[in-house]
Amino acid sequence: MFCANCGNNIIPGEKFCGNCGASVSYSNNVEQSQPTEVMHPTGVEQPTEVMQPTGVEQPTEVMQPTGVEQPTEVMQPGIQIAQPEYATPLIKNRKLIIISACVIAAVAIIAAAIFFFAFPHFHKASPTDRIVVPKAKTSQSAQDVVRELQEKGIETHVIKDFGGSKPGNFARYQNVKPGQVIHGDRVVTVVESKGPGVPAKGVIGKTVEEAAPLLKSMGVPVKVYKVASLHPGKIAATNPMPGEPLDENKEIFIGVGEEDKYPDSGKSIPVELFDKDKDEAYKMMSDEGFKVRLVPKYSSRKHLGKIVGSNPGLGQSHRGDSDITLYYGADASETKKMFTSKKYYSENLTTVEVSTLTPFVGKWCTKSGDCLEFEPGSSMDRDDPEQNSSLRLHGPHAMDDLVNDDKTQYYHSFGMWQFTQNLVGSAIKVYDGEKHNSLPMQNTLLFGDTGMVDIFRDGGDPYCGNEIYTSPAGPCINGKFVSYEDLDKNPLYSSYGPGYEKIPGANKGITYRMRAYFVLVPVNAKLDELEANGFFKGKGKTKPDMDRPFILRRDPKYYSKSELTVEAKDGDVRHNPFVPTEFNKPVPFAPAPDDSNVYYLVEKPFDWWFLKDREL
Repeated sequence: MFCANCGNNIIPGEKFCGNCGASVSYSNNVEQSQPTEVMHPTGVEQPTEVMQPTGVEQPTEVMQPTGVEQPTEVMQPGIQIAQPEYATPLIKNRKLIIISACVIAAVAIIAAAIFFFAFPHFHKASPTDRIVVPKAKTSQSAQDVVRELQEKGIETHVIKDFGGSKPGNFARYQNVKPGQVIHGDRVVTVVESKGPGVPAKGVIGKTVEEAAPLLKSMGVPVKVYKVASLHPGKIAATNPMPGEPLDENKEIFIGVGEEDKYPDSGKSIPVELFDKDKDEAYKMMSDEGFKVRLVPKYSSRKHLGKIVGSNPGLGQSHRGDSDITLYYGADASETKKMFTSKKYYSENLTTVEVSTLTPFVGKWCTKSGDCLEFEPGSSMDRDDPEQNSSLRLHGPHAMDDLVNDDKTQYYHSFGMWQFTQNLVGSAIKVYDGEKHNSLPMQNTLLFGDTGMVDIFRDGGDPYCGNEIYTSPAGPCINGKFVSYEDLDKNPLYSSYGPGYEKIPGANKGITYRMRAYFVLVPVNAKLDELEANGFFKGKGKTKPDMDRPFILRRDPKYYSKSELTVEAKDGDVRHNPFVPTEFNKPVPFAPAPDDSNVYYLVEKPFDWWFLKDREL
């Protein structure tokens, strides 16, 4: 017999066509080898007449509209027709279609249930409806306020911004007021609180009266100061900066521009210089008659190449001479320029010296609020802030490594005169033609190419007992300093001749101690390269924000030993393993940098301490 679907010859007894896969049925009334009708594939010319058994009336035409499922069997009197080819995959996929339909229906039911219970009675109000905006309390969650509005048929839009309520609660309406009558087609913006801070919009450029409602809604004290500005009567500066949360001051400062009432007695440095392109700012202040000096200062990426501060400070009236320093945002590419200076001594001698530690000055905090605060180490340094040869550290870690020998102790701080002994003054010298690897600080980060800087307390000097080993104060004998005057009285010393090394106990009791060690990482520093070179012990879980400069603090709790005995020969004690020396690199630094443990720079372009005497 032949397949009724494709005309293929079928071996008797087969249930399916070997060519097209259509099922085959057999009839007892008609001989199997004589099919009365053949289904031809689309596109094949059909015969004009098909012979049918005598006495059987046939339908004149069977319509098969496109896209409509066809019957799996066409009944003819006395004849069984093979199922067409297109019916087979539909039968096989029927279960899948049914399952998919059930899943879609279930999802739709769940979504409808969530919508019903989350927003019961919600309906879109008509544009002609007049609706009263409900009063809302800051003790309510923002979502509760949204739900109440939607129950009235009002569409809502939620944004997050600073407010006096706790995070997640209702802060305020942005574009309507409580009790206001609005039409049903109005979309109401609900502000969800992020806690107190200075909103990014609505403060700068406004008068105090215009910004007062928004500022008072933060629920913290607001202090107003007068500042030099190009826009008198307008708010020109804030602390915190617009878009930032409340800081440790727990209050908001705003600077309002004032006209210079005495222009003949001096010149003003407007706050609008902040974030202005350094070249534009230079020209602007030069045109005002100032002698301008541009100095790089580490900043976040968004401020690179822009003014981030000045001396005298932004917003201040300059009553002295016409000199002014403008600080612009800098990254790792300017590290060597910021810390070192060249000095010409003679035709054959030029030195490169680490002349300042100023880039460390400022406040640096972790995301959890742990802070380090560096300031110039002496009043002389304060008078010339670009030439800080020492640092003083404030904050909870200021006294972490104090020992009995410290002579410059301060309450919760300590003097940093010896902080980087080998990084100050003439300790670093580069003679013409001298190779880089002959430098005494060749293993410090500053003299590498990563753009980072490491500083360490006391320059890595060892201890004799509990006192810093400071030659030529005297030799260390059994953990105690002995003056040369006392040595002269010692018969053993005179009997051994020049030198003291043969005296029993000489060079005994000398130790290296793990003391304060910090690494400054500017924007665009090669931190990945330093990690790959094994500088750090382990690896952090979350990479720090590389768009902000930060400081790393070494923590002794990550080490099994924080003190080592010196095996000194002939008094050579220059092999401290805890800091970089001309002989060795330090032990791996820990903890490894992580977003949770790095101290990010707190950027504050305005000196509010100076402006306090101008409080309104």
